[in-house]
Amino acid sequence: MHEYTIRQPRLEDADQLGEIHVRIWREAYAGLIVQRYLDELEPARSADRWRAMLAEKDDAIGRLVGLAGDEVVGFITVGPARDDDPPTPLELMAINVLASHHGTGLARRLVTEALGDREAYLWVVDGNERAMSFYRKFGFELDGGTKVDERLEATEHRMTRPRET
Repeated sequence: MHEYTIRQPRLEDADQLGEIHVRIWREAYAGLIVQRYLDELEPARSADRWRAMLAEKDDAIGRLVGLAGDEVVGFITVGPARDDDPPTPLELMAINVLASHHGTGLARRLVTEALGDREAYLWVVDGNERAMSFYRKFGFELDGGTKVDERLEATEHRMTRPRET
């Protein structure tokens, strides 16, 4: 059993984030998106993107990392909707946790701390039943929105969590 620390990511986390981002995508999306895309992912390039994002200091974007000891093992990103006609103003853009840390409660803590009970939406790759089941625990449901990601050669489905009434 791991004890986790959750905090905002730091610039010095970029290399670890780049490494785990690629690992997580390869673990989570094998068989769901085109393999060529996964094969071409590079941790160093991902780390460079993380460095650029973390240097921007965009207060509208909420990012948290989950650590087991000093090792970054997961992250979440929440921010303003990126779509032209979003169902809510807030998007859960990414939540990624290494498979070896699934079922530990880390992902639940990341969602709770970054999103709380606010209304939001997200996109999930077709066939990712584990993720859909996880999101349903937080009140997200498929709302009929779909899009095709040409890079991934995959269909994505939108899930929305409405405001509590």
